[in-house]
Amino acid sequence: MTHLIPRNQLRRYLGRSFTLLIFSIFVMTYTGCIGGVNLVPLSAKIQNADNAFDEAEAVSTRSEDAEEKQKAKAKKQQLYEKAMSLYLEIIERDSKGKYAQRAHFQIGEIYKRSYEWDKANEHYQAIVDLDPTGYYASEAKASIAGILKNRQLISQELANYQNYKALYDTEGSDEAYDIAAQSLYKVAQAYEALENYPEAITSYERMVEEFPKHDKSVQAQNQVGNIYFYKLYDYTNSGGWGAFVAVVQKFPDTYEAEQVTTMLKKTDLLLTEIKQLQDEIQRNKSKKAQLYEEMGRYVLPSEKWLQGKTDLIVQNYQQIAKNWEEIRNYPNAVDTYKVLIKDLSHKKFAVADALYRAAYLYQQNGQYERAIGAYENLFDNAAESTWRNEAVYQQAVCFRAIREFSQAYEGFKTYMSLTKGDTPYFREAEQIVRQYELDQDQDGYKFYVEQENGTSDQDPNSYPGAGN
Repeated sequence: MTHLIPRNQLRRYLGRSFTLLIFSIFVMTYTGCIGGVNLVPLSAKIQNADNAFDEAEAVSTRSEDAEEKQKAKAKKQQLYEKAMSLYLEIIERDSKGKYAQRAHFQIGEIYKRSYEWDKANEHYQAIVDLDPTGYYASEAKASIAGILKNRQLISQELANYQNYKALYDTEGSDEAYDIAAQSLYKVAQAYEALENYPEAITSYERMVEEFPKHDKSVQAQNQVGNIYFYKLYDYTNSGGWGAFVAVVQKFPDTYEAEQVTTMLKKTDLLLTEIKQLQDEIQRNKSKKAQLYEEMGRYVLPSEKWLQGKTDLIVQNYQQIAKNWEEIRNYPNAVDTYKVLIKDLSHKKFAVADALYRAAYLYQQNGQYERAIGAYENLFDNAAESTWRNEAVYQQAVCFRAIREFSQAYEGFKTYMSLTKGDTPYFREAEQIVRQYELDQDQDGYKFYVEQENGTSDQDPNSYPGAGN
């Protein structure tokens, strides 16, 4: 017999069910878990970590105010800590997988930036223990070796500098002067290689002060400017700008002074244009849209801008990114492309161009997995882009760089099938595919398979799965 539920009781039941459903969705969305199981895919988690790392790298200020500089430093540190927290979560979930290797490597890079080399080495060594022959293991071994070499060099050359500087101070020997100066310069270079930029700057500046007549003094002063401009992205008078001006003032008749004068004029024009374009972008934002966003309401990208201004905004973002590239501030260039992609997502051609250029910048800086993911975003979001074919080729190049030869092989073959021969990279792709398809030892495994597994294509007894 069927029992009918009274209407008012049914309404209360449905109301409670709907409330429970909404609450469940809220919990799943903000915790990413059901029953303690993390629902956020590792690929998304590592992308979030990488984004935080990128944001930290891009933090800079042009303000001379000490408080503003401290705020920028604190923000950078906060973003690095956020990235590290996410990378540690990835290691916990994927302790022996490929994502864990990448997370360990990035944590090592973060520790290097805070000059904690022993902690960096712990994470580099963890990669080697996980996969001794992989791409990240190769990079980790190089980092461990570099840290050891430069720390030893600092210890040796610092002692050399102190001994010969004391000898010069007492005897005035030209030989002692030269050896002391050369040793201090090597100390500065070693600190720079370790990415301990404050100590590198201090050592270079000490050399200029103590050995002003030495041949390398002008190079030391110039290198101070290079570190501020191209590593710390500091263009202030108390930072990079002042350091380069000092080259002209202290060494006026040198080649370096001539180059610096030209470079500063160009940089000033580029930075001024960036500021003007940023101001113009701000002026063309819809006030209503900004108000809605401040209230937490979602605003369509097409509604964020004043009517008829989106093409201008696109051009401004593109020019800003190009200017950052011109002064080798690649983190800010990538960040600008990301903003364009997010805030002008309805401008498909511009988004496709930004996706490609961001990917290519990652590739140029040796961030091959970041580049691979960025190229994948291009395929997913702008499959018909004019950049598609070149992106397929460049992604294959990145796969080859990280020793994923099967993926590289498929990528090069896909590129050849798409382009039909009328492209600048076709011949190179064809040669690579031909090489990958060789089986010189006739053991049934092609060259690219042997390469990926670390076995030899010259020895029939060396093949994947043979235990060698």
